[in-house]
Amino acid sequence: SDSREEYDRLYKEFEQSCRAKRFDYRFASAIKFLMPSHRAIAFTLVIMALSFVGWSYMENIGDDSTGVLYPPEDIEIKYHQEWQRPLYHSRIAEFENSPIGYEKIVFLGDSITLGMPDWNNAFSIENIVNRGIAGDTTEGVLARVPEILHYEPQAVFLLIGINDIFDSGIEGREKITAEYVAGNIFKIARSILRKSPSTKVFIQTLLPVDPIKYKDVNGSFPDHRVSLKNQIVQINSHLRAGTQKDSSFRFIDLYKMFVDDQGMLKSDLSHDGVHLNEYGYKVWEERVQCEILRLEG
Repeated sequence: SDSREEYDRLYKEFEQSCRAKRFDYRFASAIKFLMPSHRAIAFTLVIMALSFVGWSYMENIGDDSTGVLYPPEDIEIKYHQEWQRPLYHSRIAEFENSPIGYEKIVFLGDSITLGMPDWNNAFSIENIVNRGIAGDTTEGVLARVPEILHYEPQAVFLLIGINDIFDSGIEGREKITAEYVAGNIFKIARSILRKSPSTKVFIQTLLPVDPIKYKDVNGSFPDHRVSLKNQIVQINSHLRAGTQKDSSFRFIDLYKMFVDDQGMLKSDLSHDGVHLNEYGYKVWEERVQCEILRLEG
């Protein structure tokens, strides 16, 4: 009886762990109906499989072959900070409840993408899906790319990278170089084309920022060894060069449409020096309109 109680306790823990890891626990219910002599062996094997899921997910980022489409709650995203984690996982939960679906146009990125108006209305279509997460980074997008791979969308418009370089106090910040960020962006893009070669991948340049306006609104602006403006220019230069070498990707230079004569984000297009206002989104909408209408044509 003691061993039975211990088994029931372990099974409940196992089921909870399955749910937390978004692992399909239903097959494990069959263990309850096995002969006692076989139950311990089966239970051990399932526990081993469960523990493998988290490790396997991280080892196979950019690959949906594991069958796990969404990052588990206990995933450790490289360079993610404490404030980013709840934003990331709450949004992932929304994605699970509302999957992308097939034959969609996906806008993939951070809070700038998340803040987009509903462009389905603007373009009189129904298949644009927003996959922006506030505070997200290139590493965060890499961890959630399996959902994109699974649904093989018509097109992906990728805008990511500013959160990689914005905060100067991240542990290991010196390793987050322009080459590193651009490399991750191309890693995301290549993983999509590798699984879904018919998907059109649009790599968009990072937008400029206005440190003065940001400081006026938020009270401070991070100090950087290399100015944020120069880092953005360097990343965009790598993106341009990479897309020139590889014609598989479409290049959209948003930066030049948003930058002023001082190399900062145009004041009338942003409410805080980083994020776009209504007019800023209208500029973006007009830039991608021809691509979207061509996709729908």
